[in-house]
Amino acid sequence: MTFRRTDSGLSTMHLFLGVDAIVFAEGGQTTFTLEEVSRGSYTPQAEDLKYWQIVFAKFAPGRKLHFRAVGSKNTIKEIGLLVASGKVTHVLVAMDRDFDHLNGMLPTGPGIFCTAGYSWENDVWTNVVVVATFKKFSTVPEAETAAEKEINSEFAQMRKKLRHCVRADAMLVASGLQPLHRGKFEKIVRPTKKGPPKLSMSAARTLVREAREKARPERVSGVGAGLDPLRDCYGHLVGHFGYHLLVHVLSKYCGLKTTPRELLSPAAIDSFSTTLNSDLRLAAHYSPMFQRLAWA
Repeated sequence: MTFRRTDSGLSTMHLFLGVDAIVFAEGGQTTFTLEEVSRGSYTPQAEDLKYWQIVFAKFAPGRKLHFRAVGSKNTIKEIGLLVASGKVTHVLVAMDRDFDHLNGMLPTGPGIFCTAGYSWENDVWTNVVVVATFKKFSTVPEAETAAEKEINSEFAQMRKKLRHCVRADAMLVASGLQPLHRGKFEKIVRPTKKGPPKLSMSAARTLVREAREKARPERVSGVGAGLDPLRDCYGHLVGHFGYHLLVHVLSKYCGLKTTPRELLSPAAIDSFSTTLNSDLRLAAHYSPMFQRLAWA
């Protein structure tokens, strides 16, 4: 087994910090190379980190962990390969699943964690979490039932409308092709001034048609059957929709007009921490990953 200085630097990093392990995750404004990470470079602030801190606190209570965002998923995967091969110890990696499970690109093994949905946004920006976040800010208890009903309805409609787009997106990736254009896909969510966000289905159909004209994906057996339109949709789109829906209900039912994303997104992740306790799907996803860990 080849041993590099990079491996040594990563394996001993936890000793200097007095923790059981270092958790490396995606996120942050800067991407660091594997060599830079081994020398101690990282970003201490990222929404991804807040999400993963909550997950680890739930499934590994009592463990001392230090979380670092390193930007690119490519770097996370490089570290993941070292973890899987046993070349580094006391190192864990956490990443968005994306569609990597469809094309064999998702690293697996003890110490490697991925989100249950396409990304952390899919796990956080659900109807249940948006309702819980709304209640954090609401001082109008009698409006909460109506707000919850509207939130649930909007998510149900979104699920129906996105079904074909998400299936086309997954088929492209499973065929080894580029997914739907991410910037354009996210922009099918159209915020409105006096109502909930809308989905431009004409823009979505155009996006799918353009992708198929460039390269027609193969029909991959079994891909469409297990897809969930909200869980497997491009995460930024789901997050964009959930945020603007929350802005709408806070304005409509509570009269709140100043609701920046920098405030609501961390609040939604905090709400996720409370709903996580009763989410059997997430428990079924994460419990085996933590059970495989050897902390020695």
